[in-house]
Amino acid sequence: MIVNEDLTNKVVAWATEIGLRELRRELVTAAQAEGATPRDAAIVADACVDAARRIMTELLALRAGVPQGRA
Repeated sequence: MIVNEDLTNKVVAWATEIGLRELRRELVTAAQAEGATPRDAAIVADACVDAARRIMTELLALRAGVPQGRA
């Protein structure tokens, strides 16, 4: 069975989002275990996940051949 590239990209994007949600939960838990308030833990976790999402977007764009580079 041949899987087309569009479907592959959708699966990769879906898996990435699932993984990032799990990562956020882990980051919040770890930050709170280290003494951060729930609000501060959420801020740190969100910043990390946002950065990871931007990186994944760039990587997927590169894979698709879309120039996204920044100087």
